[in-house]
Amino acid sequence: MRKIKLSIIFLISCVLGAKAQQDSIIMSKIYDHSFYKGQAYDDLRSLTKDVGNRISGSKNAEIAVKWSYDLMKTLPFDCVYLQDVQVPYWDRGSKEVLKLDGGEDEFEILALGGSVKTPQGGLTAEVLELELLSDLRKYGEQVRGKIVFINKPWDESMVETGVAYGLNSFQRSRGPSEVAKLGGVGYIFRSLASSSRDDFPHTGGTRYTDGIDSIPAAAISAVGANRLSLILKSNPRQKVYFKINSQWKGNVNSHNVIAEWKGRVSPEKIITIGGHLDSWDVGEGAHDNGTGITGTLDAIRTLMNLGYKPNHTIRLVYYMNEENGVHGAVKYGADAKEKNDQIIAAIESDAGGFAPRGFDIKASSSAVTWIQQVWKPLFENKYWVSRFLEGSPGVDSGVWGKHFPNTIMFNFRPDPHRYFDLHHTAKDVFEAVDRRELQSGVAALASLLYLVDSQYESIPK
Repeated sequence: MRKIKLSIIFLISCVLGAKAQQDSIIMSKIYDHSFYKGQAYDDLRSLTKDVGNRISGSKNAEIAVKWSYDLMKTLPFDCVYLQDVQVPYWDRGSKEVLKLDGGEDEFEILALGGSVKTPQGGLTAEVLELELLSDLRKYGEQVRGKIVFINKPWDESMVETGVAYGLNSFQRSRGPSEVAKLGGVGYIFRSLASSSRDDFPHTGGTRYTDGIDSIPAAAISAVGANRLSLILKSNPRQKVYFKINSQWKGNVNSHNVIAEWKGRVSPEKIITIGGHLDSWDVGEGAHDNGTGITGTLDAIRTLMNLGYKPNHTIRLVYYMNEENGVHGAVKYGADAKEKNDQIIAAIESDAGGFAPRGFDIKASSSAVTWIQQVWKPLFENKYWVSRFLEGSPGVDSGVWGKHFPNTIMFNFRPDPHRYFDLHHTAKDVFEAVDRRELQSGVAALASLLYLVDSQYESIPK
């Protein structure tokens, strides 16, 4: 009996070893194709230079929708279609101004996404500097009539820059409403930048609270924040002139862009892959999220060019309005739920186009453990892709995934060190993307897509 058991174990080991060897050969072909024949970098050049930045609701956003639709139609998808989405349109207006009262030297600022404009002609007021928004209530009446300046430096000691971002981002989103409650007239927020030597302001979404007056809000560059702080230390009563011209312009008809590659074995089961198409209105939206959408499309194109035939339907989705509302993901999820779609897995790319490091996984503990044991070795030794950890599914997938709690979700994680130097700034342009890093990410995405599609039934649920 013991010999029989050992024989069975040996046979299983041989089968698993043969499968791993086959997977390794296919992944090698995927990487070779991506480096030599991949087209994500060329597609990204077209998106950034021919379309440019594309805040939802804008003319550029709709040009990007057509650009995406036309690009998907060049591939042998079984269908390509648009999904109607109502999105809010926020317009920045002319250049923002922040300078010392009576002076000419300006600070580099950007209105926070969603900010209201200043009164006609701008406003002049004293500045109250704080490090933390939570300290605000200590000042009570002292806040009234002032512009509050939250100057919390980024924690540069954190290797996981997304954690440092998260520790400060709530102050950007909640700050204006908290200041308005106490009678403040404006809000200045130190940019979420990963370097204290950055003179580029980083925009990003903020929100207001119903029933509380809305006040204008802007991000100041890290260099500008340091300079303003020194001035306020020498003169706490210093006044500044502040002018923002942004405003909401109502809802606009827009679209998610979707393509499907039908599965040959279980076409009713769907694997979603993609990212958000919109960007902020500064720079060219290259890393955020041009690399995500061109990379996921090129991952599919790579498998198509290698002659792969999927077992399950592969659905490519470009979501509209992730940056300031996630209306695209909400619409996608609602429609998928209404149609009773069987979405078995999802892959999202929305963290830049730097060298791939791995994937966060939203799944059961047993599924995560299995992936770490079976798939991780295929990536880490040869391709330096080693992060396979339980974590967030990504913003868009997280939104629609509420309707599909059993869907296994993967969030692409490139190297984090440089992303927040560029994030939401005028520096996020095509020239900031390296072709080899981007195409390496395409290969990682294509390899994961192949593994999910070919081995989904083997993953413990």
